[in-house]
Amino acid sequence: MSGSFYCLDNDIILKLATYNLFDYTFRTFGIYPTQIKILDSFKYKVGAEIKRKRGNKATNSFKYNIQKALQITENYPTISELDNLVIDINIYGQLLNYTKISNDKHNPIDKGEAILISHICYLNQQNDNNYLLTGDKRCLRALTNSSLTNVIEHLEGKIWCLEQLILKNIEVCGFDVIQAKIYPIRDCDRNIEFIFGYSVQYPEEIVKENLKSEIIRLKQETGKLLYPYPN
Repeated sequence: MSGSFYCLDNDIILKLATYNLFDYTFRTFGIYPTQIKILDSFKYKVGAEIKRKRGNKATNSFKYNIQKALQITENYPTISELDNLVIDINIYGQLLNYTKISNDKHNPIDKGEAILISHICYLNQQNDNNYLLTGDKRCLRALTNSSLTNVIEHLEGKIWCLEQLILKNIEVCGFDVIQAKIYPIRDCDRNIEFIFGYSVQYPEEIVKENLKSEIIRLKQETGKLLYPYPN
């Protein structure tokens, strides 16, 4: 996907970093760091998590490798609401307003996701070949339920979820390689923990089937938002 831009939300950054899948994922997609955009607030938000962790012994088992995530993304290009020349301000306002008036508290679209979505929409109005990589399924469900068709039309087929990225890495790099990275720290994500085996390592065919089942379920919940993989 040379020439495309990829926006990564905080959740997917933390999980790919913790699973040590950043290099694998972007080699698989042929992505260069200059094609990646992350939230300007990422380093401040996860940095605050480190401070809370140090100040509270009860959080010492925090599940993400924050230090690695910060190191990997140190020089990535960033985006914020102040970059109003490269985000669709109308869409950004619609997303924030929907969250404000929505009664669906379980599926919010937070400010960070609104920034990334409005940036992807802006890019896809210029060149329909840019993508959002996200681990926030609640946001995708909320977006689908929002009836904001002018937003959704610029995102259809342009979103990759964590399970799709893992399945693609298995396809390209091999199951044993990816399982060895994920299984020891599978509790980084509850769905992935069950997909790979909660207490016993599942074999390749079961893991792949579990990943595909989760992708199908999310597609059923989010319409045409997800990239059409696997076919």
